[in-house]
Amino acid sequence: MKNQIKKQSYVLVGEDDPFFTKVYTLKFEKAGFEIKIARDGDELLKLARERKPDLILLDLVMPGKNGFETLQEIRTDQKLKNIAVLITSSLEQEEDKRRVTKLGVSGFFNKSNIQEVVETATKLISHL
Repeated sequence: MKNQIKKQSYVLVGEDDPFFTKVYTLKFEKAGFEIKIARDGDELLKLARERKPDLILLDLVMPGKNGFETLQEIRTDQKLKNIAVLITSSLEQEEDKRRVTKLGVSGFFNKSNIQEVVETATKLISHL
């Protein structure tokens, strides 16, 4: 019987802060993920359409198209609408959480809780 090779899970991250892009890259690569960084919403959508990720990690505050607008577009795109999305933000206002929850996110995290984000991403992807 042949061994089946499990593909490496691909995480696409929408984040413009250099500190967080570096930390997410290190943590996700260490956890065994392939990771790609998009620095704004337009770049994230372009990359997601070129190669569908297993999971999107999305900051709400980014230049150009922000996280809310990007999430709305993800949810209305036939190719992307079923991708699990985790929101990371330094904004923790209830209105923001309600807004993204209505758009069907898989989790909302303070972006400083990096280990919790990686653990949640791992659990989500393992169920795909």
